[in-house]
Amino acid sequence: MKRNSNDISMTTPNQSVGPNIVLRAINRIFCRGWHRLSHHEHQLPDGPVILVGNHLCGLDPLLIQATVNRPLSFLMAREYYQKMWYARRGFDMVGAIAVNPGGANRQALRQAIDVVRSGNALCLFPEGAANPPIPLHRIMPGAALIARESGAPIIPFRVSGVWPFDHVNLWRSFYRRSRAKIIVGEPIYLDEGMKGKQGLRDDTHTIRHAILKLGKS
Repeated sequence: MKRNSNDISMTTPNQSVGPNIVLRAINRIFCRGWHRLSHHEHQLPDGPVILVGNHLCGLDPLLIQATVNRPLSFLMAREYYQKMWYARRGFDMVGAIAVNPGGANRQALRQAIDVVRSGNALCLFPEGAANPPIPLHRIMPGAALIARESGAPIIPFRVSGVWPFDHVNLWRSFYRRSRAKIIVGEPIYLDEGMKGKQGLRDDTHTIRHAILKLGKS
């Protein structure tokens, strides 16, 4: 069962996060020109929203940002946040939130919930790693947890047409030209019926199914 969007009180952002208009324009030129991404811009609803999709490579955040009309904040693996010290200032500028894949993330989740509650758009890749052995075989419950705590809708998306991350050549997907494609689904309003761990598992299953369904579009 889906909740009606009118049931959620949308808030005005206390502090906007995500890349500014100049960075977003440069990113669109790169994604549409070099990676041949569609020029269609998806209009996200106003207020708090959570985008959730599959994860093929490091290019994915740039592609989804180039596809939508609002700045996005992202969850990213702490490993890369720390390893890529030369880009850390840029990560901070665009509101990246570092998380430990599969580990304790109470502080990071609280930060993500606050960002969404402030009326911003958050994007995350719940598979826990880029290009997993079995795509979307399982996903982490973080998106469902943030949605439950913030009351924000989930918007699923599906990435295809890019060079997948091979866990060795980190930058290959950026410089090798591709025919990138992003499919964005309709907002999902999670039920409030089932509480506890079972409810979280049910919500996570709903999100996973929504992303998988886009692959058949």
